[in-house]
Amino acid sequence: MDIVRNAFNLWTRRDPQTTSDSPSEMSRRGSTPTLTPANPNPIAISSSPLSSLHTTASFATAASASVSASSSPNDGCSIVTNNPVGYGDCDDNYRPRYHRSTALPPELKEHCRVYLEEALPRQAIFLLDNLLSTRPGDHQHPGYCPPPSQISLLCSIIVHPDFTTRPKEPDWPRISLQSLVYLRDLLAVFGPINAGFKESVLFITNATSDRPDLDSYIAHYSDGGPDADERGLVRLSPRHGNDSVWQRGRDFFSVVGWAFNCSVLYPERWQWWRRWLEFMLDLLEKDLEERNRLDVENDSDDMPLLQSSILASYITQRSGRTADVIMWTIKALFADGNVSSSSVFQEVWHREHRNRPRQQRTANKRKREKINIDKGEYGGYLDDESVHSSQASEPPTPQKRGTKSPSAGEEVLGTAYIETIPLRQRLFSLVSYLCYSLHDASPIDFSSLYKKFEQRTKELPLPVFALFINNSTSALRVDQQIEMLQGVLFLFTPSSALNPRKVDRVRFEEGGISPAILERCFLPYPANTIEVEDNAKMSVLLENLLMIVWRHGEGDESFSENLRGAVSKGIEARREKINKKKTRGRGRGFSDSELEARAALELSAARLMWLAEAIAESIEAKSDEDAMEEDA
Repeated sequence: MDIVRNAFNLWTRRDPQTTSDSPSEMSRRGSTPTLTPANPNPIAISSSPLSSLHTTASFATAASASVSASSSPNDGCSIVTNNPVGYGDCDDNYRPRYHRSTALPPELKEHCRVYLEEALPRQAIFLLDNLLSTRPGDHQHPGYCPPPSQISLLCSIIVHPDFTTRPKEPDWPRISLQSLVYLRDLLAVFGPINAGFKESVLFITNATSDRPDLDSYIAHYSDGGPDADERGLVRLSPRHGNDSVWQRGRDFFSVVGWAFNCSVLYPERWQWWRRWLEFMLDLLEKDLEERNRLDVENDSDDMPLLQSSILASYITQRSGRTADVIMWTIKALFADGNVSSSSVFQEVWHREHRNRPRQQRTANKRKREKINIDKGEYGGYLDDESVHSSQASEPPTPQKRGTKSPSAGEEVLGTAYIETIPLRQRLFSLVSYLCYSLHDASPIDFSSLYKKFEQRTKELPLPVFALFINNSTSALRVDQQIEMLQGVLFLFTPSSALNPRKVDRVRFEEGGISPAILERCFLPYPANTIEVEDNAKMSVLLENLLMIVWRHGEGDESFSENLRGAVSKGIEARREKINKKKTRGRGRGFSDSELEARAALELSAARLMWLAEAIAESIEAKSDEDAMEEDA
């Protein structure tokens, strides 16, 4: 069980609050904080972000050399390294991770600026893409990289209504996709630091209002030149420079919350917000990964580069706005388009969810027709259909979760959540990793983050809950999955459950879990309520946790022959518990949601029994093999 034991080093970041012997109230941290990584034995389980960051050793260079300090223009902090960002002092066969970058020549920079300001982004992307494609093959020679002000606008084009759902030209949605492709190539070639992505994607708002706060950017980035914008680069016109997502959005988590609202309420907008959010998560992940690598190479215990990461800046920016930044982060992660979420996370651009009206499209078409009054050519304005038809009404608002039955609303919510769950989990994983890695310097308390996340996970509707904790499709790392699953499980465990300290005190106080703890402290018990949905959720939790321990547990420990009995006892206990709940009235029976929860409970019980049988058979087979080896 080495992998399970080591994965639970995460628990040691919890605050000690041992006030009760009840497992549901018991602290999951019984020792002092450890500085070891969350999982010293990395495993490739899913497309979980930061999979390469399981250990600091994975970032060790082949050889250490004399170092010198070089400044990063993006962060305003010192990088201690013997080479520019992304390079190590290695042998001749070592291939640097990212290209070095250099600014565009003034003439090319001006050309790109003019193209972007004159609404000719296709030409700007074509020029920049050609420069990227013709970069030097040698990583030691820098390639041309656009200034952050232009990168910022290209990032906004991905999702801006003028280029997506309300395009001013028929081919502008294609330009949005071309911009996304170019930015991904730029990130892959130069990396997040060399390309200057941090200053490109920061939201220009202050901590107390939603108005742009340019003064701090002028003081930090401006070089004082007459043509410099607020970030010290070539100025873009106000129409484009002040209408990007970075100026319109209050902060990153506000935009994320609105994007997740769109996934339920406005599917047409969501298809563009999804592309933007996927790119931003890739960028945040690469940024954390690169900064962690450089901090480790430089033996920086306080992790200065990681502290100045893009994600840390987003969290710090929000923490100035409200004291409870954790609650704001969790609200954004679980935004689902309901009334509360829609009131908190509102649109970025004015009426961005509205598609282009049909009447406006027809009017624009008429303007392009030939008009010559002297020759009687009126461009179709006097057609009978045009004159006498009533004004076209605005098309209906895209899919909304209206005033239908609760089951219909949950069905729409569940369908939308299927696509968004990996994105929600990826973002949480990144925030979790940042907080864990920074220890006391973390902008968010690690323990509180997980507690809030687990509580909101517990409250999800059963169909969404089952998808959210599914270990086979989760975007969380294995250690994070175990952390989350056991955290939610504690919220359902009754006070009568056996105290894990009585089973394996050392393991439990170290924040670990073992087959014995799972068999004796969790599997035999029902939920702490008589609600059918709660018992079904607990059964699904046990099912996923049992699968993880079985699949990834290695070492001397294994499940005992009592596993089948523990699973069977828990199944019967949950059935008895839900039977204590009375129906709504004489002859009325159970509601549809209760019937669905009962069906889910029975299906989960069948899977649990199958797992118990499979584990028991594998144990018996292993025992037979060991006996044969001894006889031989």
